[in-house]
Amino acid sequence: STVRTRMSILDGSLLYLGYLLAFVGAALACFGAAYRALQIPHTGTRQSLFVFFLTSGGWAATYVGFLVSKGPVPKNIAYLASLVVGFGTVWAWLWFCSAYTGRSLHQNTTIQTLAAIIFGVVVLLKLTNPVHALYYTLEPASTEGFGLVVRHGLLYWVVMGLSYALAVAGYLMLFELFARTGNHTGPLA
Repeated sequence: STVRTRMSILDGSLLYLGYLLAFVGAALACFGAAYRALQIPHTGTRQSLFVFFLTSGGWAATYVGFLVSKGPVPKNIAYLASLVVGFGTVWAWLWFCSAYTGRSLHQNTTIQTLAAIIFGVVVLLKLTNPVHALYYTLEPASTEGFGLVVRHGLLYWVVMGLSYALAVAGYLMLFELFARTGNHTGPLA
């Protein structure tokens, strides 16, 4: 029984350490990629890819903040920050896909306004989660090291679906360009 308890604690600590190292590694890799993106000669692609990697790295870094925070208030703040920055990554991805494929969607003021409204409404829903708790709740972790874990609510899944739908729209732009130019899309898939 004592050996089993020690193994459970060790397994939980290793799992926690694995998560922590994965997110630290992702943040560093994205920040490094953002720096490399500055070398791209095409202005629209350079700027959008830089912002995409910067927001991706920021999301990973804020999640590191969530993992290392102690107590419900710091964890809530870090998790809310990760949600906002992470949602910004979706829009940076669409900007990159539009710029890279030669479209001007990212320069269309109507689309920019619609995107800003959607982003603003979703961010407002996320930031007001401590009031309505429809986005997520924090609960005690059953695994050693984590402290509190996130339980996602209905709004989280709705926004997650929207995010993935928007990400797929970006992939479709890329696939269309690659099909038109005769490039193989298998590696991208």
